[in-house]
Amino acid sequence: MQIAVIQFSRASSGLGGNDYDVLAQVAQIQRRNGGTIRVVAHADQDAYGASAAQIERGNFEVSRRRALAVAQQLRALGVPRDRIVAEAASDDEPVYQTSTARGIAANRRAEVFIDF
Repeated sequence: MQIAVIQFSRASSGLGGNDYDVLAQVAQIQRRNGGTIRVVAHADQDAYGASAAQIERGNFEVSRRRALAVAQQLRALGVPRDRIVAEAASDDEPVYQTSTARGIAANRRAEVFIDF
């Protein structure tokens, strides 16, 4: 079940003020109910590079950093390491239109699920 979405700036894996509040609520849900938190982080398709391979590597890397940033914050909030799974989806799973700036920005996200 998806319980949160964290949005990111372009090429960023930094968490902001509201993100900490959202993740504190996620940690509280996990402590109360158990389960495993699964973080699936994404990149947008609005990338520039010298080659398709560099763009692919860059998008995978930024999505990996996003997943790890969320997972590390959850650990800091007391979620046990063995109850967190972090995945990098790169730009393979856009859910918003990539033909608009707003859609591209919305695809810079980490989806947070809890699996029971």
